[in-house]
Amino acid sequence: MPVRHGDWGVIVLAIAVRAVAILVLQSHTVPNSTYEHGAIAANLLAGRGFSIRFLGAEGPTSQQAPLYPFLVAGAYALGGVATPRALLMLQMGQAALGGMLAFVVLKLAREVAPESPRLSWLAGVIAAGHPTLVYAATHVQAALLAATLLTATVASGFRAGRTGHGRDAVATGMLLAALTLTDPILALALPGVGWAVVQGQGPRRAARPVALVAMTAALGVTPWTVRNALVHGELVPIKSTFGYAFWQGNCAMSEGTDKVVRASVERALRRGQGGLRGVNRALWAARHEAGYLDDIALTAADYRMLGSVPELERSRRLFRRALDDLGAEPGRYLRLCLRRFRYFWLFDETNPKTRNALYRGSHLALTVMAALGWLLSGPGSRWRLGPTVLTAALIATFHTCTIVSARFHIPLEPLMALWAAAGIAGVRLHLPGPAVVQPRRQTTSKPSGSTTGSPKVTRTSSRGGPPEPRGDQEGRTTPVIRTLVNG
Repeated sequence: MPVRHGDWGVIVLAIAVRAVAILVLQSHTVPNSTYEHGAIAANLLAGRGFSIRFLGAEGPTSQQAPLYPFLVAGAYALGGVATPRALLMLQMGQAALGGMLAFVVLKLAREVAPESPRLSWLAGVIAAGHPTLVYAATHVQAALLAATLLTATVASGFRAGRTGHGRDAVATGMLLAALTLTDPILALALPGVGWAVVQGQGPRRAARPVALVAMTAALGVTPWTVRNALVHGELVPIKSTFGYAFWQGNCAMSEGTDKVVRASVERALRRGQGGLRGVNRALWAARHEAGYLDDIALTAADYRMLGSVPELERSRRLFRRALDDLGAEPGRYLRLCLRRFRYFWLFDETNPKTRNALYRGSHLALTVMAALGWLLSGPGSRWRLGPTVLTAALIATFHTCTIVSARFHIPLEPLMALWAAAGIAGVRLHLPGPAVVQPRRQTTSKPSGSTTGSPKVTRTSSRGGPPEPRGDQEGRTTPVIRTLVNG
């Protein structure tokens, strides 16, 4: 994907604001900020393999998807295990990744609306500067990598639909595999990618590229699946923790998330000093004070029991415990799902970091602009943006039904930036009219260099104008949609 000359301003902006945030907030100096990814990375460098202490036992694990812990291990190898220097290197790498995120947002916008440079520029700027996407670069978490890969995967799906080339379908499958190895839940993007291909190729011609996407992605995750089978003795596609996560979000003591609501959290927030760095320190202190649901819901006896069985069985037992808790209180699961839906799209009230005014203001602004951009657009716009909306809806539904956290929303924010930009730019996308077959006029003599053959296929304009040419080459009009910019 070549970088256009005008893209560099947006890319540099994205990198610069993240680098400034990293240097100002100094999150790399905060102790105990790497969680499971850091523990696995340290074990990798210590020669203990992909392992962690999890639910009462230590050993090889599938508790986390593999891609991000290996990146953390790379930073540890260069800067020392869990040292501020290593974390600073990792976070600066994530600042550069923010530039890549802005770039793939530009690419996605151009695939959706190739004749609207204003739309792509606005979407790129929103992704470059949106506060939660910037703040994510200061954390040791997979959310920013997941956001970049999800956006790139969807953009590549639109490209595969536009060109119909097998190599573009394979590239999309490779991106989908990397996305799945970062966060397997985001593999739910596949239906949206398939729809993007169908928009460009039509249902019949889309079958081959969609199959190539799926097969390439399956091949990409196969080595890790084989590793898991060897470690656990049974099929584990990526992670082993669905039952554990479901228990965290639905057990008798859960608020729908993995966090704990404590009065001491408010006191920790009030102890914050002045300045952005002081606020960030207070947020981290409050987050550590909140802890995890495991801290209050699992006893020492629970840990001994869980530690005595294999990792997958631990997750299964907690899943059954959550089902028993839900069965004992009919109607509670629905209430938890409704609460999670609110937490996902508005604010996770169990997470201290979401209580910051800047977080809430920017998050609400993006949500409102994205919703208005979608609602105020015409039917052609909603159809063209449909694959991105389907992707977001499937991911949000999964979290609504299981467990929610503020970081789970981050991968969807670049897609929301596109919807918001469509509303701001006033873009209207129009559905094509029916295809019209125009037979070639027969002549008695054929001049040199002329050809006869199959009829010419054109597509009438949905606006009643002249027929639209069918273009299958890169950079030309697609058969599905044309873009008109109002204003």
